[in-house]
Amino acid sequence: MKLAFRILPVLAILAWVSEASAQNVGINETGANPNASAMLDVAANNKGILIPRLNRAQKFLINNPADGLLIYQTDDTVGFWYYEKNKWVPVMRSVTAGKGLVGGYIQGNGSIDMQVTGVAPGTYGRINEYPVFTVNDLGQLTFAGVQQIVDKDSTNELQTISISNDTLYLSKNGGSAFLSGGWRTSGNDNIDDNTDFFGTTTNQAIRIKANDGWYGELNPKNRNVSFGDRAHIGSKGSDNIAIGRDALYSNVSGTDNIALGEYSLENLRSGSYNVSLGYQSMYNTNNSMYNVALGYRPLYTQVSGYYNVALGFYAGYYQYSASYNTAIGTYSLYYNYNGYMNSGLGYASIMYNRFGLYNTGSGSYALYTNQNGSYNTADGSFALRYVNGGDYNTAIGYSAGPTSANFDNTTAVGNGAVPTASDEIVIGNGSVTSIGGYADWSNLSDARFKNNVQENVKGLDFVLKLRPVTYTLDVHKIYEHTNPYDSTDWESKYKRESDIQTGFIAQEVEQAARETGFNFSGIDVPQGENDHYALRYGTFVVPLVKAVQEQQAQIEELKKQNEELQALVRQMMGTPQPARD
Repeated sequence: MKLAFRILPVLAILAWVSEASAQNVGINETGANPNASAMLDVAANNKGILIPRLNRAQKFLINNPADGLLIYQTDDTVGFWYYEKNKWVPVMRSVTAGKGLVGGYIQGNGSIDMQVTGVAPGTYGRINEYPVFTVNDLGQLTFAGVQQIVDKDSTNELQTISISNDTLYLSKNGGSAFLSGGWRTSGNDNIDDNTDFFGTTTNQAIRIKANDGWYGELNPKNRNVSFGDRAHIGSKGSDNIAIGRDALYSNVSGTDNIALGEYSLENLRSGSYNVSLGYQSMYNTNNSMYNVALGYRPLYTQVSGYYNVALGFYAGYYQYSASYNTAIGTYSLYYNYNGYMNSGLGYASIMYNRFGLYNTGSGSYALYTNQNGSYNTADGSFALRYVNGGDYNTAIGYSAGPTSANFDNTTAVGNGAVPTASDEIVIGNGSVTSIGGYADWSNLSDARFKNNVQENVKGLDFVLKLRPVTYTLDVHKIYEHTNPYDSTDWESKYKRESDIQTGFIAQEVEQAARETGFNFSGIDVPQGENDHYALRYGTFVVPLVKAVQEQQAQIEELKKQNEELQALVRQMMGTPQPARD
């Protein structure tokens, strides 16, 4: 009752002060006027103001609290609370965590606007520690302690961590995690080539990860280098370089391989000394060695070949276990399965070869359809393109070579030169008007190599049956017959059709030889439906010489008979015999 009695005079005084101060209220022991900007100005040297103190349950019993209503909560989250927008909100308190101050916490519900707190400048906690906070369901932070920053050995802590100008600075006494001077992700300057580097100072690998997955490694122990999603994952073997997704992915013990490109050498396990550049180059190889593949899927199917070179789009694509092949050009040796010692240069050169050996095709589509033929040489676009199983054929020139698949030992020289039978050499095509040089053609004629020598050559009987003629050639028919696939054309291709030719008809010569029983070697008889008759005019010298000899014998006989008749006439007429020389 004593306290209440004393309040009455105070209230009267406050009412008077309120009127006298234009509704401003001041409470103090000095009689000073209240501040003009304050509705209530309370001043004291050794006292404070007590706001109503409620527990959490009592707080929620207040009926229709007004915005701005202030209380002090005594339990749960202790502190000042105010009512705002249909909810109670805690008043932000200062941070007092760390070893500089004891206790304290940060709490609040909603966004926090950090402002100057009035805490004196200084260090709160040691620089090798960081604070730990917990968050409740209201979004309030509560201090939970401090944690040391340490590495795996737990004894050699990082001594300094700081950030300045987008640069992270770390230092560690005697440890390997040392970054001097900082390293910016946005670029660096003032680099000293002699002292600054990115890497390690011990025999430890630098591993790269992306999306928490393997993305490469620089390994000084086995000297492997890899970069890319799962490139050479695990870094096995030694002295390998793998760049690209899944490059050298399966390697177990292979060494000295270079794989550049997505899936390059992906399935190699024990092969060595391979160079593979390009998407899925040497993709299926397992234990191949000493191969070079460059392009899109070159040597894609190969499992165990050696000493192969494939350069180009799909070059050597289906090669399985072949060796010593060279494929340069798109689709070169594309289907080669187990053929070896083949060399293809040019688009689709030796494309369909499967088991052929020792073939050389230089030029687009050279030896294009060959599958099993061996020891063939084609130089020129489309040269020997129709050979399939034939062996020992040679063609030099555009579209040179037989149109038959299985001829052997043919030689074709020149544009469109087409042998029409095995063991045949053709120089030039049906449009050629002259073949020559600066010396006569020499045929082998050595007694050491001739057997069954007989003098059974027909002479006058054979020669007298020959019919020398003049004629013109139907060049159109020649091309249709010998090379039905020919589609080339040029200005003088058929010019020869107007030239007058001199010679024999091969069929007539054949008939003359047959009638005289002469096995004449100067006739080439067709060996197939696309072959044609031909004459070896040089061989006609032999029966002509024989005919001259026979004719000379007849002349000598007639001369002898003539002399005998002249002697008889002189005898009958009594004329002296002429003296002989």
